[in-house]
Amino acid sequence: MEKYILLIITLIIVFFACTSDNSNEPTVIDTFHQDYYKVNILPSIQNFKLSLENQVNLIETFKADTSLENFEALKTQWLLCATNFSKTSVYNIVPVKALFYDILIYNFSITPSKIEENILEQTTYNNNYFSAQSTVTKGLGTLEYLLYNNQDTDTALNLLQQDSFRVSYMLGVTEDALVNTNALLDFWESGYKETFINATDVSCTENARCLAFNQLINVIDVIRVTKLGKPAGLESSSSIVVEGLEAFRSENSLQLLKSSLEEIQYAYNNSNVNFAAIVDEISNSSEVTEAINTSFNEVFSIINAIDTSLYTAILNDDPNVELLYNSLFNLVKYFSVDAASILSVNVLPTDNDGD
Repeated sequence: MEKYILLIITLIIVFFACTSDNSNEPTVIDTFHQDYYKVNILPSIQNFKLSLENQVNLIETFKADTSLENFEALKTQWLLCATNFSKTSVYNIVPVKALFYDILIYNFSITPSKIEENILEQTTYNNNYFSAQSTVTKGLGTLEYLLYNNQDTDTALNLLQQDSFRVSYMLGVTEDALVNTNALLDFWESGYKETFINATDVSCTENARCLAFNQLINVIDVIRVTKLGKPAGLESSSSIVVEGLEAFRSENSLQLLKSSLEEIQYAYNNSNVNFAAIVDEISNSSEVTEAINTSFNEVFSIINAIDTSLYTAILNDDPNVELLYNSLFNLVKYFSVDAASILSVNVLPTDNDGD
């Protein structure tokens, strides 16, 4: 009998010990701050950096042989650079924006006349030169102009073949973007990642989870308003301004828009460190996450239904453009109202002049 009593006591002790151990295991909420940077943010910046390094190498190859084949490789790589950058924008939280890395690397509003003036200087186009130049004459937007001109790649190629200084300018622009990307990476690695990990204050501007989630909201709304609504005449004015589209010269606007949205979906639901797990854990339900995923599916379905460039779709009054605009409005509401409420996130003002 004593043997059975001893066994029961032992089982009870083991049960409570296991229960105690489980209660001390970190939850997805506890580990979010620690892991979001290394799982989501860091790989995104590193991928973009690699694509820029490859672009530099391809320009060097083109410089030695200005063939059509090498030119086509440059255009293909530019699109990869631009789509990879559109993914990093999902993580450009407020302290990053304060240092203007996003605008320095890709300000898609450029001024061709000023770029041409710079090329006519026929000087050494290095980092010292570009550090003193306006963002309307450098970055990925300028690189797009040099490769596509105004939707005229034949002219772009001819100009590059006829002027070695133009090629040097193109190389300098790309190297400058790489310098700023390395500075962005160094900003995170040299200290801010620790600040981010430890940012658990009640104030949203001092809380990593709040800042990160607000940036998802911000990017969706910038896409809806600035990168789609205003150029398509669906915002404050009914006037169509297709030249206001991001990447309108290469007619890759839709690809970049889609790339950002895919990264937002990744950060919210598909990454190993995501917001959906937290939303579901706090609410003890997957209802909001399921609604968000359904909304994403609707957005991507409409994007895939646009069988031309966004530039052409707007000019042709494609009904899918307005459908996309409306579907993005629904998506941002799920983020800014439903999910934000569950996460106790204060929604910060959206900067619709950039992301």
